[in-house]
Amino acid sequence: MKKTILFGIISAGIVSLCWSVYRDIQIEKLYPSDLRNRIVGARLQKDGKMPYFYKWKPADGLRYYDPMNFDTMKVSKTTTTPYFNQLLYPVADMEQRTISRFWVYLQYIFLFVMVGMALRFADTFPRKMLVFSVAVSFLFTQAWIKVIETGQMYLFVPVFAFACCFFLSKPKSTSAAFVSGLFAVSLVLIRPNTVFMFLPFLFLAGKYNLRYKVAFFVPVILVMGYIVSSGQQRALWENYTEGMSEQLKIHQGFGATSQYNGKDPEFLSWEGWNRDEIAAAQAKTTYFNYSENGNFFVLVEHIFGKKLSPAFLNIASLLLIGIITGLFYVFNKKTGFSLYNIALLGYSLYMISDLFSPFYRHQYNTVQWFFPLLLAAAGYIKRYQWIYAALAAGIILNIINSPYIKMEHTIGEYIILAALLSLAFVYNGNGRLKEQV
Repeated sequence: MKKTILFGIISAGIVSLCWSVYRDIQIEKLYPSDLRNRIVGARLQKDGKMPYFYKWKPADGLRYYDPMNFDTMKVSKTTTTPYFNQLLYPVADMEQRTISRFWVYLQYIFLFVMVGMALRFADTFPRKMLVFSVAVSFLFTQAWIKVIETGQMYLFVPVFAFACCFFLSKPKSTSAAFVSGLFAVSLVLIRPNTVFMFLPFLFLAGKYNLRYKVAFFVPVILVMGYIVSSGQQRALWENYTEGMSEQLKIHQGFGATSQYNGKDPEFLSWEGWNRDEIAAAQAKTTYFNYSENGNFFVLVEHIFGKKLSPAFLNIASLLLIGIITGLFYVFNKKTGFSLYNIALLGYSLYMISDLFSPFYRHQYNTVQWFFPLLLAAAGYIKRYQWIYAALAAGIILNIINSPYIKMEHTIGEYIILAALLSLAFVYNGNGRLKEQV
């Protein structure tokens, strides 16, 4: 019976995977515009130029050309950190269309890596099947589709977070500690507010020996030391900070600095892309383009008609993170802390900071839930079935597009957050998870 169920689930999963790969290959043909500004930013940085206020000039040719960067703003479209731009150096000089196709397959590689790590924690048949079910289901969410359609980078966050926790689950290996530290510092340098994820990890400090802790912090010190000691790196981060300040003005309607940037030459073809082919693909697509902004300030403005200031959002976020962390400590200090619960809590704290961000977060941000959802599936216990039912409801709400439910995807995200926080507080696996989580 178990073999029959396994065969059915695997068969359905393979069919679903094949369909989603085919669908995403077609969506890629529509031109993932956000990926272009990431590549242009990486090229500028690689060539020793500052990317965050760059505007195209005819003398620059196609190398820095981005058809989406012709507007009246002083700030450019590049918003990724200097560290992330450096991660793109190995592919930055490739033709844009080649990078675009590679980017689609990279998202699936990240998915397979996360599923593989989740399966290492899952030690029972139901848990393994639940991991597969979550992974396949998420391929049909609007969030995954938007990542493909825009060429966004948000899957880097859950895969790096998963890798960090995966290697932290090996407390006797100093090499694992080093790799975990490298993923941790990379995560923060890609998305600075992920630093909140590591706040509750302080509760686990006593469970690791001195050698392990030193090995963990070696890459952190080396990477941060390199950034601080390099004049070029400091200049890039200062340029990035200034750029994000201007981006905040745009997102909050504070009157961003404007200037004349010239007209788009509207090249017919550039680096493997052709405007006519893009238009033809867009004309025949059946892809449903829909996105929600799930920020807390957006909800408040829709419901109460009140606009919250960035200062209020930041203070409220910090207070909420502090209160939840304090309650978790009081709730668990007698029974002790486990990596599994800490990981669920820490990532939820990061997502609170993300939801309270004064920058609009679009539908593709939702793929960041991949890590805690797969981790929750890997530790499934029947007595928490109502929490898991809530997680399932959150995923379903991110798949459906119903005219009868307003902001169903956003509602689903907040349900997932509440369920994961609940699971972090109450979960007791009695040491049955694989590895040392």
